[in-house]
Amino acid sequence: MILKNNIWKIFYLLSIVATLFLVTLLYFNYKGIKERYTTQVEYYTQIVAQSIEADFMQKDMLLSVVGESIFKECKSSSKAKTEELFSLILKHNPSLVTLGLADKNGQVLVSSSNVEKKDINLMTNDKTSYDFKRSLSSDHMVVSRTYYFDAINEWIIPLRKAIRDDDGNILGVVIAGIKNSKNSNYLDAFELSKNKIVVILKDLDDKGNLYKLYYSQQNSSQIDLYEKPIKKELLSHVKEIFYSKYKYSIKELRKRPKTISLFINSDQIGDNIVGLNYVKKYKLWISVGGSVQEIKEEFSREVILYITMFILTFIIFFILFKSVAVSEKRKDLELIRQVQHDTLTNLPNRIYMYENIQNYRKLYNNKYFVLYLDLDNFKNINDKFGHIAGDDILIEVANRLNMFFTKDEMIIRQGGDEFIVFANNINRKEIELKIQDLINYISKVYHIGKRDFRIGVSIGIAECPKDAKNIEELLSLADTAMYQAKKIKNSYSFFSEEMRSLNAFRTEVEHELRGAIEARELWMAYQPQINSDETLYGVEALVRWQNKKLGFVAPDKFIYVAEESGLMKELGEFIIQTSLREIKMVQEELSLTFNLSINISVVQLMEADFLPNLLKAIALENFNRSSLTLEITESLSIESLDDVLPILYDIQEHDIKISLDDFGTGYSSLSILRELPIDELKIDKSFIDKILYDESEKNLVDSIINIGKNFHMKTLAEGVESIEQIDELKRSNCDIFQGYYYSKPLSREDLIKFLRKG
Repeated sequence: MILKNNIWKIFYLLSIVATLFLVTLLYFNYKGIKERYTTQVEYYTQIVAQSIEADFMQKDMLLSVVGESIFKECKSSSKAKTEELFSLILKHNPSLVTLGLADKNGQVLVSSSNVEKKDINLMTNDKTSYDFKRSLSSDHMVVSRTYYFDAINEWIIPLRKAIRDDDGNILGVVIAGIKNSKNSNYLDAFELSKNKIVVILKDLDDKGNLYKLYYSQQNSSQIDLYEKPIKKELLSHVKEIFYSKYKYSIKELRKRPKTISLFINSDQIGDNIVGLNYVKKYKLWISVGGSVQEIKEEFSREVILYITMFILTFIIFFILFKSVAVSEKRKDLELIRQVQHDTLTNLPNRIYMYENIQNYRKLYNNKYFVLYLDLDNFKNINDKFGHIAGDDILIEVANRLNMFFTKDEMIIRQGGDEFIVFANNINRKEIELKIQDLINYISKVYHIGKRDFRIGVSIGIAECPKDAKNIEELLSLADTAMYQAKKIKNSYSFFSEEMRSLNAFRTEVEHELRGAIEARELWMAYQPQINSDETLYGVEALVRWQNKKLGFVAPDKFIYVAEESGLMKELGEFIIQTSLREIKMVQEELSLTFNLSINISVVQLMEADFLPNLLKAIALENFNRSSLTLEITESLSIESLDDVLPILYDIQEHDIKISLDDFGTGYSSLSILRELPIDELKIDKSFIDKILYDESEKNLVDSIINIGKNFHMKTLAEGVESIEQIDELKRSNCDIFQGYYYSKPLSREDLIKFLRKG
């Protein structure tokens, strides 16, 4: 019955997972449909914009030729001959419905024969005045507002082209019109489908109004379409949506036109997806769009299909699980074993441990050692060579553990690359020898396929009943000891009271740190960084914490706690936002521009939203990205490199510099330096302290500086405390200095005083 229930639990779990998968699949499907429609409207908009611009350029050239032939070459031509020429041009250019000439004062001199003769002055007419004046100052054709032309009883798109003599003096203006009535306009050819709407908008006039020039679906009154400007509320709404998506203004888009797309939902136009392109030469906005309803309808069809398939699959699985549940009644004992053992290594798991711990305690009279094993370098192998190689190594480790320990000693696979062993309580010396033999045995070469692998093991040991009696507490203490051994790697460590105190302190730090930001116990200090020419390069932001209970807590005492307890995201955001805000205030107050360096932990870098949140914080404070440096510690391991490297390149692409802190103290520096996108190397204080009296340390510092030069990186020396150190570093061509010789870390107010002194 228990196994039958477990089968159904698995079924329910699979149902939940399948449902989540279905929801995820539908989400990405919907996202893909949106992206496809977005690409489509951008493509259509680009094509239409290019076609319209090309057509208007042809008309621009045509008006130039007409104007020059009349004003320059045929000055003596009669009005009748001019009208005859106009008729010929209109005959061969069916998209044009009117042609005419006007003097520079706006008075129409002659027009095509199809225009009813009226006394019209383009300079004084409300509908034509603004654009006629524009044409007088423009070197190319000006496209004017669509209006109803009474002389031919048609809606037209007016065109104006000023003609100049060789000295640049205006001889006159050629005027023309494109018919803009429904189903008779040549622009109707741009209607891509019944669901796509082509709109041409004339850019803002002198009154800040935006008018439709052409609308492909003229279902409403043309007076409403063309004589009423676009509502200001809609324009503001579009600007907000544009800025939210692209992070720059419509004004910038006019300067550097490109095709973009927006989802716009407003009372005036409904819910639409539109492409937008600005034709700078003729000051026109070209838009191709359609209703978002199309996306919803297509997605609805996909939903119906997927849900139908899901239901059918669900029914099939239900039948299969029901069949399995019936057959499992005969396999209870086997199933119990499977539940209590790891499927990969065949070792007992935690379930087995809790079920059998009482028997083990009785066997050894409640006196035993708990060994907590964690494999060293396993993650690197798993990432580099795949999970198949990693699984083979875990199986071999399990085999070695089974061979090393007796059948009475309980071996548990904790999960991942962690194992737990309950060992017989022998004396301290014997257990130490046994554990050292175990480390040597586990560390032997692993022959997997055609490759040889080496791993190590870090072991933490807790003793029952000396350290604790409760199994959970023993595991926790052994885990704590294992982390101590992990600092050295391939070693072991017994739990001690000192660790208990450190563990208690860590717990207290974590507890107090959770409310530190809200209680305003954290603040930022800034230590100046000075160029080799004694000018200010920048400052490094350093977080400080003064707690009512713990007093002053050094960063090295609480940063690692924040990383391990999940508080680093909140703390990191406080550091970044506070530093950007305060240094921006200092820069504005003193009218200075200098660099800001902020320390970033690997835990922060690995957050999925780290870079977007950083860019948002920079934009909020209007901070110059090129004046920001992110410092990453040189203890960054090779195991983390593959995950961190793409993030660092993304950061550098946004003009943010990257500094490698504590350079020279880690074991992987030279091997990863070639791959990391580093702008600056920070030489650790431990090297600077000895350069005046230790030749080997001085040579090492020289080598680091040379490495920086060879890789085109700046070098910064930390912890300089004397002029002699600075002189020595200058002789080695170090670029930047930081330390108490110049200044201790300062509050924002003290930093301002420091900078005022120069």
